[in-house]
Amino acid sequence: LRPFAIGDIEAACALNAEAGWNQVAADWRYMAESGQGVAVETVDGHLIATGMLLPYGDRFAWIAMILVSPNWQRRGVASMIMRHCLERCAELGVVAGLDATEQGRPVYLPLGFRDVYSLSRLSVDRLRPVTAPMPDGVTMRPMTAADSAAVAAYDAAVFGAGRAAVLDHLRGRCPELALLAERDGALAGYVLARDGRLATQVGPLVADDEALAQALLSGVLQRIRGPVFLDLADRHEALRKLVDQAGFQRQRGYVRMLLDRDPPLDDPARSFIITGPEFA
Repeated sequence: LRPFAIGDIEAACALNAEAGWNQVAADWRYMAESGQGVAVETVDGHLIATGMLLPYGDRFAWIAMILVSPNWQRRGVASMIMRHCLERCAELGVVAGLDATEQGRPVYLPLGFRDVYSLSRLSVDRLRPVTAPMPDGVTMRPMTAADSAAVAAYDAAVFGAGRAAVLDHLRGRCPELALLAERDGALAGYVLARDGRLATQVGPLVADDEALAQALLSGVLQRIRGPVFLDLADRHEALRKLVDQAGFQRQRGYVRMLLDRDPPLDDPARSFIITGPEFA
């Protein structure tokens, strides 16, 4: 077990491709530069496993990208990485969080993780046209670099911590898919998306209410060509109906979990689509 390095990115991309995951080199580079990643290699230097810990200020840190090559699974490698991440969270004095798959959840419960809320990974190969009306008094426009500070401040009140660097990174990946909504001149919601190995990943989508979230999602989907993934909080049933109309199908479920606490760190009422399990 050693620190993850920039030189590991190519091998890490091969690992996530082997697992059928959507990450590209830009995802790994951001996590390597902003997080505290670990790598597991054989004595001859072959990368066989990874894990990422992304701290968000002094409040919590996100555990993600625990990937183990199939030939090395069920040998305690993932458990070793998880122990390291939990020990590091304890050293930092922050809450540990993760998005568990339905298969992974039973592994995390005995460690002290608790369910916060459920999510669904939804995907579509060919979008059907959908339109949601913009609420009265609300306008939607492209997000620019000049909006960064306002978007970061608005988002921090919903996400539960500052993540300006993540938002800037995502806007830079697909600026044509970065949209924001304003009500009477005040920011009322935004949506971002990024390129992926298999599909464009939409998220995060944060908004004041469900009607505004539907309008933002409709707006960004109209700008995308090709397959799309998104991770939607299950409580938002009206948004799920719009997603279903666009042709999305459920791939799998996730459960947002926190160590030794179940009250959410974010505001579930205004957090509609998460960035993805690797970014929280």
